[in-house]
Amino acid sequence: MPPPTLPSTRAQALSAAAAVRGDGLILASAADRFGLGGDLRREYDHGGVVRIRWGVYMLASEWASLGPDARYLSRIKAHAAMSESPPVFSHQSAAAIWGLPQVGAWPPTVDVLIPPSSGGRSGSGVRRHPQLGLVEIVHRNGLMVTSAAATAVAMGRVLPFAKAVAMIDKAVHIPRGGSPLTTPSALVSALSDLGPVSRRAAASRAIAFASTLSASAGESMSRAHMFLLGFLLPALQTPFTDAHGFIGYTDFFWATENMIGEFDGFGKYLRDEFARGRSTTQIVIDEKVREDRLRACGPSVSRWGWTLALDLARFNVFLERIGIPRAR
Repeated sequence: MPPPTLPSTRAQALSAAAAVRGDGLILASAADRFGLGGDLRREYDHGGVVRIRWGVYMLASEWASLGPDARYLSRIKAHAAMSESPPVFSHQSAAAIWGLPQVGAWPPTVDVLIPPSSGGRSGSGVRRHPQLGLVEIVHRNGLMVTSAAATAVAMGRVLPFAKAVAMIDKAVHIPRGGSPLTTPSALVSALSDLGPVSRRAAASRAIAFASTLSASAGESMSRAHMFLLGFLLPALQTPFTDAHGFIGYTDFFWATENMIGEFDGFGKYLRDEFARGRSTTQIVIDEKVREDRLRACGPSVSRWGWTLALDLARFNVFLERIGIPRAR
């Protein structure tokens, strides 16, 4: 059911209150200053606005238009807006701020870093993490956050291997024509700065396995699960050309088997850098032409998506069926 539509004048007034911040959030304190406190309470009662956290709201229509990543970021910003002093976001919240991919749902809480001696407790939708060792803190998009390297290392310590690899891959990925968020050497330094902490070895393994070439979370999860299942690891982003010129880069290529693997996460069809203004129909047609050209070069081509990549048992059967050899 679509969210209720506010009366136009009231909607315009509350939208103006949100526009003051520029992030869609409506602070109850700001609404009171605009003389809209009563309107805000009435619209909350009638579903015209949603409460992000105590004292912070958003128009229901705008909230409904946001995806999971944007909703979680709104919760982070709402916490910052209501904090007496600027919080330092860490762990999952820092990952969201840096755009590191969360495989699965974001947590219902926000993560903040606190001094080791502060004695703060978690609660009220907030997880407080005592700072361990040296942690670099920076500003990003108006928020204080642990650096990309420190964030990736923290997630390497707390997430399962494959999910940690997906985040760390994104942190060190070198986009074509762009720059990475951080570097493998910075990750090693950030881990060293933590000192002797728990699950240090887990983070070290994920960092060592990470690649600057992995272009999506689905590719990273697939590669990590290939490793855990004991399959021969492929080359990443191998360029292919034919008589007509450059065809493209393949997600995975097993040269000894002359086999190409492609991860087909639906999300890539929605990314502007992939779509480049094309309709979904045109993208599908172009992908079919691309695959035909790749097959004409000699390799076999196999595709899979999230359903297989996240199911170790099914992924194992699939990789065996298409002929991927075990690693020696």
